[in-house]
Amino acid sequence: MSRIHDINVPRAVKPHSTPQPLGAANINILISLIERTRNIDGEIAECGVYRGDSLVPMAIYASQQGIRKIFHGFDSFEGFAESIVKDQLLGGAELDYKRPGGMNETSKEYVAAKLTRFGLGNVQLHKGFFEHSLQECSKLSFSFVHLDCDAYDAYSQCLEFFYPRLLPGGIILLDEYNDPPWPGCNKAVDEYLSSRPEHCALIASDNYEKYFIVKQ
Repeated sequence: MSRIHDINVPRAVKPHSTPQPLGAANINILISLIERTRNIDGEIAECGVYRGDSLVPMAIYASQQGIRKIFHGFDSFEGFAESIVKDQLLGGAELDYKRPGGMNETSKEYVAAKLTRFGLGNVQLHKGFFEHSLQECSKLSFSFVHLDCDAYDAYSQCLEFFYPRLLPGGIILLDEYNDPPWPGCNKAVDEYLSSRPEHCALIASDNYEKYFIVKQ
């Protein structure tokens, strides 16, 4: 069923053979962090929606569990911006879609149709590159943010926006931190945290190793 609907569900997670940071965030990790922050005021965001494979099941879970928060999904829905060239220069493992326009096999309409299919009214989609679309939520506060945006500029922009709006105890999950193809994520995160009290912590499930920040 998860393949038919193009979403990630807990029972369909295939564990890694050894602990490693590779791959998209494990839906079990996302759900655990939603639970961890459920009693903190503020809304939930995901940057890097792509085809909604994690946004949709997160919203389904929240609806089923009576977590009355709005999910905000941000994506260009056009693939990577020209600034991805910076990440090419930073090196890291090669990926064929690590280029301007890469990962454009999606659309806002495609994700919106999934939301309709599952009867979800707790999600708002924001189309556009982050430097523009994030401003649509400038007056909001957040309890949990999932950053799955790959590139250096994208991580820098998202941290600058969400960190001041994250409530104490709130969490930012960093999907590409220590992921070999994306050294720009480490660079952006390390630069941003260098003047702040928080540091990256490790969370693991099914041998998926991901890193997150808890707002002090």
